[in-house]
Amino acid sequence: MRKVVFPRLSFLVLFLVASCAGGLKFEEQGSYDLPGWKSSREDDQNTAYLPSTIDVPNKLLWKHDAKKPLKASPIVLGQTVVIGALNKRVHFVDALSGKDLGVYKVSSSISTSACGEDGTVYFCLDRGKETFFALNLRTGNILWKKKLGNLSSSPALCGDKIFVGSSSGILWALNKDAGEKLWEFETKASIISTPACDGLSASTSDERVVCFGSTDGYLYALNRENGEMKWKFKAEGAIYSSPAIKDAMVFFGSVDGYLYALNLGDGSLVWKFKTQADIYSSSAVAESLVYIGSNDYFMYAVNQKTGKLGWKFKTQGLVRSSPIAVGDKLFFGSYDGNFYVVDRFTGKLLWKYQTKGMISSSPAHYDGKIYIPSEDGFLYCFGS
Repeated sequence: MRKVVFPRLSFLVLFLVASCAGGLKFEEQGSYDLPGWKSSREDDQNTAYLPSTIDVPNKLLWKHDAKKPLKASPIVLGQTVVIGALNKRVHFVDALSGKDLGVYKVSSSISTSACGEDGTVYFCLDRGKETFFALNLRTGNILWKKKLGNLSSSPALCGDKIFVGSSSGILWALNKDAGEKLWEFETKASIISTPACDGLSASTSDERVVCFGSTDGYLYALNRENGEMKWKFKAEGAIYSSPAIKDAMVFFGSVDGYLYALNLGDGSLVWKFKTQADIYSSSAVAESLVYIGSNDYFMYAVNQKTGKLGWKFKTQGLVRSSPIAVGDKLFFGSYDGNFYVVDRFTGKLLWKYQTKGMISSSPAHYDGKIYIPSEDGFLYCFGS
């Protein structure tokens, strides 16, 4: 494992731009906060929704060559895009220009997405002895690293804790600052699903839960403080989809082809919506609709309360890319290689762009720009 080497001038420029634009102050010592799209699903509830106004991003601003297929989703911290790749590297890219800011070389491929907060990036390796890392974005130094076995889910930050799932079926809860192991919970199969967090009520800390799916077919809700199971729900197939939480409801898909809506309080089924093929995509929830892709080539918009179809949009390939919603627009990719922009209320196509590889990753948004990777090895940035 080697320390990443970043060009000093690039980070000086990054420091000045971020400070002037966002009013941020970087201290010589201590933590600092950076705006951006800090996880693959944007927030700790996995809603993948921002109410910001955005124009149709119908111009390719830049593309960054990672040399190998990209299956992870990017995050954005300040003016830096962070993405792991199958070529055993974490790539750091200037969000404005696409300039290469440096790489961190690791011992294994990376197919999961990072998350970040207070200038720290958390990322996983697919396999190896030491597989979970916290890296200081400003210095390039590793803050801590942990031996958690082969990791298969993207990590999720919830308050002072970070959660990550393994291919052996264990969900780990760690202290985000020191990486201390707090508790673990074992399922009967691998955990691909990125955990989501919320409260069962607004009362006490013991009501706060973390939800995640397992390929054993169960969606679990655990007490965030001690890992005690609050409830579990059995779907009719394995769960790769990450749950999204909104208004005391949990939404997720399964390879049984259903989009499920559960009551967050007790895990009871509210409704389920049938697509025509397996679901690996995770949902985005915005206002009254929930959006999810299916292997039947469609992106669906379903009413959150009733489970009735709002609209569906057909692509020419599997839709395993998880959508994000920004303002009145929905963004996602397809195995047909296209990046799609549709009106999220009507499903009308607004714009698309053909890459040279399948798109299985989720987009990220920051400051009016959309960042999306393709398995052609390029990270694309689109703007208006």
